Amino acid sequence: MQIIQPHYHAIARTAQDYERMAMSGVVAVAEPAFWAGFDRLYPETFLDYFHQISEFEPTRAAEYGIKHYCWVAVNPKEAENPELSREVLKHMPEFYKKPTVLGVGEIGFHKTTKNEEEIFEAQVEQAIKYDQLILIHTPHLQDKVRGTKRTLEVLSHMNVNPERVWID
Repeated sequence: MQIIQPHYHAIARTAQDYERMAMSGVVAVAEPAFWAGFDRLYPETFLDYFHQISEFEPTRAAEYGIKHYCWVAVNPKEAENPELSREVLKHMPEFYKKPTVLGVGEIGFHKTTKNEEEIFEAQVEQAIKYDQLILIHTPHLQDKVRGTKRTLEVLSHMNVNPERVWID
């Protein structure tokens, strides 16, 4: 049986994990952009990360016969710094042309704040402009129902094709 792992954070894994996945039948993984465990301070830090998941990880996975795809985004946990987020968004289109990039994600809400909503909307607008797929994150720690409802409300006011959106 062939398995596709749709939500995998390879950056936090060893090569041995790829080997075990390959032995288990995994043929492809998709890695959403995620929080590094600390708030990044510079746009370049995001860009280095995007290069890692769009170039290095596909090469590493291929050594085990696994195709690695990714999403690029400012993760909701990092959207509390809108100035930094907007700087990162300026560079994200460079990555959309890469064959391993699936689209914009994961975006959405962590605590459902004003700043998170501003950056969420900006990323959805950019995805629409560049005809990218969208992967949306729902809150873990705060009220998941409230955050998910707000996600749907925001999307309902935007000109987004629901067939291009995956709420994870």
